[in-house]
Amino acid sequence: MISVLIVDDEKLVRDTLANYINWKELGIDAIYLADNGSRALLLAEKVQPSIVITDIKMPHMGGMEFAQIIRKQYPGSRLVFLSGYTDKEYLKGAIHLHADGYIEKPLNLPEISSMVRELVCLCLQDEARNNPELFFYHGNTKEAVLNNKVFTLTKTDLNQIKTFLATNDETALLIALHSLCARIRQCEGTPPDYIRNVYSQLALLLESAAEFHGAVKTQAAGGAFVYMTAQMDCLKDLENELLHIAAFLYEEIRERDFEPVSQVNGYIQAHFTESTVTVDGIARDLNFNTSYLCAVYKKKTGQTINAALTKARIELACKLLKEPDRKLYEVGMCVGYTNGKYFTRVFTKETGISPREYRERHHEVS
Repeated sequence: MISVLIVDDEKLVRDTLANYINWKELGIDAIYLADNGSRALLLAEKVQPSIVITDIKMPHMGGMEFAQIIRKQYPGSRLVFLSGYTDKEYLKGAIHLHADGYIEKPLNLPEISSMVRELVCLCLQDEARNNPELFFYHGNTKEAVLNNKVFTLTKTDLNQIKTFLATNDETALLIALHSLCARIRQCEGTPPDYIRNVYSQLALLLESAAEFHGAVKTQAAGGAFVYMTAQMDCLKDLENELLHIAAFLYEEIRERDFEPVSQVNGYIQAHFTESTVTVDGIARDLNFNTSYLCAVYKKKTGQTINAALTKARIELACKLLKEPDRKLYEVGMCVGYTNGKYFTRVFTKETGISPREYRERHHEVS
């Protein structure tokens, strides 16, 4: 609540200020009047005014003496001197007390209104420094008080984000996140800790999607953001960081997906003779999520990675079987199969005939 204490021994001045300025429009919630410094101090102790407008020359206790006590006891109060005297000593006193304004009589109501409006803004800023929630929502801009709307994250919200991430619909995801952030921003009655938790949940979804796509940089950024949310002081920072990570996710996906088929094929050609090669191992060594890599490879080639690995092995086996001096189990070992029976089973399935029959047919033809 922002209040004003008007102190002046002239009733006409007090009444004019109280009745002919639209205090409510200026953001003032309460007006208090006193006719001298002594009574004003008693009143100030009860109401602790945000703004004090005091005459300089008054009986019992002058404005300067009164202002000095106010400055000491209520350092957060904004102080304005009102005087019909232009003596420089008074101005020096006002400067010494760091007065927020000095108005000469006769009263200029528009001038006073303008000054009060500026002081109200300063009071709101002072209030915000002691109000974490106000700072959380408005940052360094303290032009509005908080509303009472409360945001609730629903399962529908989360499922929508999950769906867009699963379908790789970048545009739809970013639109949904922007919309969600806007809804959060409009509900200033929501406790900041709840909102931090909401952003943490959203970051976890992005981190999980990044892991699936093998986007290691985004995964790291998302994981760090999950822990950072608890310490972030401003809603705008949370919003900006989340949207940045979402956009970065798709940038990294595009970079990593440039030639995934070529990467897999190159790896197979370099390692297919090794018996320890597996699809999981290929994905791990190429820094991809296994499910994601398998899906992309199958979509772009029409065959599985396992099928491509087997094809490379069988093609080499066919060449080696044409060498009559090589034993069948040796051929199997040369193409990555340590178990001779398993090699025979795979070869027969892929070619329609056994390795022995393949060799005999080739021998007959030659």
